[in-house]
Amino acid sequence: MRLFVFSYNRGPFLANCIDSIERLAPEHSLTVVDDASDDPETLAVLARAAKHHTVVTGEALSGHKHGGLYPNMQAAFDTVPDKALFCFLQDDTQLVRPLTGEDEAALHRQFDHAPTLGFISPAFIRQISLKHAVDRDFRFDAALDLWFWHPQRRSTGAYYSDLLIARSDRLRAAGWRFESGESSNNQQAQRHFMRMGRLRVPFAMWLPNGPAFRGKQKSWALRFAERRRRCGLYPLQDLAADVEADLHQGAPPALPVAERCLNARSQHRLPVPWTYDPMQGQRWLKWMDRLATKRQRRRQ
Repeated sequence: MRLFVFSYNRGPFLANCIDSIERLAPEHSLTVVDDASDDPETLAVLARAAKHHTVVTGEALSGHKHGGLYPNMQAAFDTVPDKALFCFLQDDTQLVRPLTGEDEAALHRQFDHAPTLGFISPAFIRQISLKHAVDRDFRFDAALDLWFWHPQRRSTGAYYSDLLIARSDRLRAAGWRFESGESSNNQQAQRHFMRMGRLRVPFAMWLPNGPAFRGKQKSWALRFAERRRRCGLYPLQDLAADVEADLHQGAPPALPVAERCLNARSQHRLPVPWTYDPMQGQRWLKWMDRLATKRQRRRQ
């Protein structure tokens, strides 16, 4: 399976992600697609990675000076051979268990068994809220050995996520083109495919409480939210062997929720549920961030 990591100006996070792939998936091809980072620390990580892996910019892949995550995802997808599995990861994610040949064979069987299956998530499920039991919205398909999310309200993520596994022939047969934004891609996926599958034993996850960029920018509102959330680099420990065995063998299957199955390598305990967006639950900061973004665009 071909692994792609999309990067922009988060050197320590990118180094952690690459390290996890080198340890846990050394036999799989890795391409780092960087969105014209200019941070010296990130450039140093990219230079080290280039000694062992393929490192490119989105512009080099596509031949166009466009930049941005989704054009870069499309450019990366265009390089994948026919009927090949590929996995898209971000620099603020990492692998948490070995990626084996049996994993790859099982993925091919799942795509072969379900002709309308477009995407499978490699990630654990986010707990999101303590008020509502996340388990109620997920159903397990024993024939496919996959979980499927059935949210009570229409939600982005039921059919598509930026962390994904797909097979090139399936997407090309549907005329797939990556659009800007998870919501747009979720709507496109809903038109073409069944719901996104979720692995019984995921192998990747976003890091909790990480910093973020919005369109390569950090408004004062976003910086304030990051300080308030104590955002930083909190790598994850590898999935414990006993937890992995329970996920494989559990009857009935246990929903692979990140906060239940994984632990962060941190000197202080992170609040549960984990935060994956510094603006999460901060409506007034989101409003100020959108206002700052609009002003920035007017100046450009």
